[in-house]
Amino acid sequence: MNFLGDMKTLITRLWSIGLGIGLLIGVSVGQVPDLRAPLDPVFASRLLSRVEHHGYVEYQVEFPSAFRSPYPANNVVRAWWLVPTERVGGAPTVVLLHSLGIRRPELEMALARELVRGRIAVFLMTLPYHMSRTPPGQDSGGAILAGDVALLRDTVVQAVWDVRRAIDWLQRQPETDPERIALIGVSLGAILGATVLAVEPRVHSAVLILGGVDFAHVLWNSVLAIGARARLRREGYTLTRLREELAPVEPMYLLTPEHGAKTFVIGARFDIIVPTEDTEKLVRVLGNPKVLWLNTGHFGGGLVQRPLFRIVRQYLQARFAGENPTHTPNLLVPTLRIGAVYSAGRDFRLAAGTDFWRSDKNGTLFVSGVLTPRGSSLFAGVRLRLGFSAGAEITPKRTYGAVFWHFVL
Repeated sequence: MNFLGDMKTLITRLWSIGLGIGLLIGVSVGQVPDLRAPLDPVFASRLLSRVEHHGYVEYQVEFPSAFRSPYPANNVVRAWWLVPTERVGGAPTVVLLHSLGIRRPELEMALARELVRGRIAVFLMTLPYHMSRTPPGQDSGGAILAGDVALLRDTVVQAVWDVRRAIDWLQRQPETDPERIALIGVSLGAILGATVLAVEPRVHSAVLILGGVDFAHVLWNSVLAIGARARLRREGYTLTRLREELAPVEPMYLLTPEHGAKTFVIGARFDIIVPTEDTEKLVRVLGNPKVLWLNTGHFGGGLVQRPLFRIVRQYLQARFAGENPTHTPNLLVPTLRIGAVYSAGRDFRLAAGTDFWRSDKNGTLFVSGVLTPRGSSLFAGVRLRLGFSAGAEITPKRTYGAVFWHFVL
């Protein structure tokens, strides 16, 4: 009996150990890597090139990502490092994160050159699955909108770890002031930048341009994510389920007003790429950040690119000087609507319009001057959903009931 009892005990223990190992394996397979996980600060890096320009030196830098994805190309981080030549000691530095799907960072380079003119160094980093990090056979940034939730979570973690590793690298360079390293993100870069800001205390200041929080809602509503949503729905996802699965990397649950005190948010009132309500969520979780609203869609800021970049530079210069900017800048930019108008008396026509009047910040009621191939008119209407507005088209001769479908540039 003792022998049988001992065997029973042994089998029970082995089963318990096996179950424990099985559970451990199950957790590790399904587990999302920790955004704040300790990273080895010592790693190999290479300077690939050095080019002198007027007022600054531009390097290309390469180092291994701390996150190992299945794609070798994606596991090597490349960056452009612009260092002003006129400086005393280490320069304040910005880690700049670009927008989705780009093949060349032309807009970001223009912003980098504006900052360098203000004696701020810039580290323009390639995000996962973009440019040189694009896997063979894919488009730059295409993996982000593939509708693969596990890959999206891993991409957020990888981007955050890459920025943390970039800060490790910058703090060791004599050209950098290690206590003054800021962050700028544009569009996708701003969404990922919000996550970095939430978990990386070394970020001195942040500028988040055309970004937001609530990853799931952005993916569920952005006009760029139609294909991703179709796949997610086929796989049985709802917005609620998607929010649950992205929760471990969601900055909305990590940011606090303490982060807001060092953040400048630039949003667009009529954004359908990163929906305006998700930018508003970002502002709310940050408490009382400095905010500039553009009366445009996602791309309208390009109409005032130089003054907008100058505002960003001035904000960071003030922050790096130990000042807390309180003045909220005002930037006049037209609200341009591009689409088509239909009225019973004038049929269907392509149209472009610019607003003369709006009833509120959201443009619930508005009046636009409209130009079509058949001449100009006024459209006065109410904003509906999905880019539709209903109202009246007003010409010098008469007024027609009309529908205006458009997006705001």
